[in-house]
Amino acid sequence: CNDVWENALAVRFLKPLGLPYEKIRASAEAEFAKLVALRHPNITYIYDAFEYRDTFYIITERCFCPASRLFSIKNFDGKIWLMPIARCLLQAIHFLHINNLVHQDIHPGNVFTAFVKDEMPSDAKAIQFKVADLGVAKFFHEVDAKNTRAQWMLPPEVVRPEEFGPVDYHTDLYHVGLFLLQLALSKEATFTLEEVLAGKPRQLAETLPPPLNFALEKALRRHVPYRTSSAMELWRDLRASPPTALLELQTPCTPQ
Repeated sequence: CNDVWENALAVRFLKPLGLPYEKIRASAEAEFAKLVALRHPNITYIYDAFEYRDTFYIITERCFCPASRLFSIKNFDGKIWLMPIARCLLQAIHFLHINNLVHQDIHPGNVFTAFVKDEMPSDAKAIQFKVADLGVAKFFHEVDAKNTRAQWMLPPEVVRPEEFGPVDYHTDLYHVGLFLLQLALSKEATFTLEEVLAGKPRQLAETLPPPLNFALEKALRRHVPYRTSSAMELWRDLRASPPTALLELQTPCTPQ
C-alpha cells in the first residue's frame, strides 16, 4: 500500500487464529517496541502500528525483495554482491548487539533489498540492504536455543552447548557467515545437522580465495570462544589484505 505521502509501505498483520488473544497482542507490542527503539538505516523502518477489529497491524517500509531472490538472477555472481551486503548487514548487526539484542534468525529470506528513492524527478535509485523480522530478536539475557526457526541453519552450540559453548550473540555472526558463504559460492547452500556438527560450512569457507577464506572460516568456527567476536571484527577481516589474511588462516592449532 501507499500513504498520502506516496511512501511505499508493507502491512504485516497478526491474528489470534486459535492462540490466546493476549499472547498475540504481547507479540505485536514487543515487535513494535523493538522496531521503534531500534531505528537504523539498515533495519526495516516502522511507520505505525495499531489494533483494529481483533487484528494487529504493523506498518513498515516496503522493500523490493528478499536477498534470497538474488540467487535466481541469471549468471549470478555473488562475489560482486558480497561486500555491499556485508557492509549493510554487519552495520545492522553491530547496532543490535550494542543494544543488547540478538536476532537469531538471519538468513537470505530475512535480509531485504530496498531502493532508495531520488526525491528529484528521476527514475534513478540506489540499492540498500536491510535486516527484517525483529519480532524474533531477543535481549542477551532472553536468548533461547529454540529461537532459530530455520532448522538447516542451526549453529553447533544450539545442538551441543556442552561441547561448542553457550548460545549467545555469536549465533548471529555464524548466521552471517553462512549467508556470506552462499554469496561467495554464488548459490544457496544448506547443511544437514551432521554436516554442521562436522564443520562442513567452515571447510567450504577455507576453499575460498583470501581474505574471504580467513574471514568466513573464522565466523563459521564451531566452538563459540574461537569464533569471530563482533560484527565489526568480521568487517575488518573481510577487508584484510590477502597476505595478512592468509598468514592468520595458516596459524597452527586453531580450534575448529
